[in-house]
Amino acid sequence: MVLWFSAANRDPEVFEAPHEFRIDRTPNEHLTFGWGIHFCLGAHLARAEIRTFFGEVLRRGIRFEVMGEPTRVQHNIFRGWTQLPVRVGKA
Repeated sequence: MVLWFSAANRDPEVFEAPHEFRIDRTPNEHLTFGWGIHFCLGAHLARAEIRTFFGEVLRRGIRFEVMGEPTRVQHNIFRGWTQLPVRVGKA
């Protein structure tokens, strides 16, 4: 048996269109920061940082354009990219 942590937030019975990135998804009871006694101590700081980042991106009119294919992390616990070529410019 293998536990795929990366599948936790992609359950179609819990999330509408689970494989799409939707910044405005509500409710969004995802498991990114763990659950119960295993909840991440830095979750509140991480959420504040990302909220500030996206707020500034919107305020400054910054646009990110994907310029190539991402290189994914090859791991059975973590999901993510090691590379994602983007162009940063004004919207």
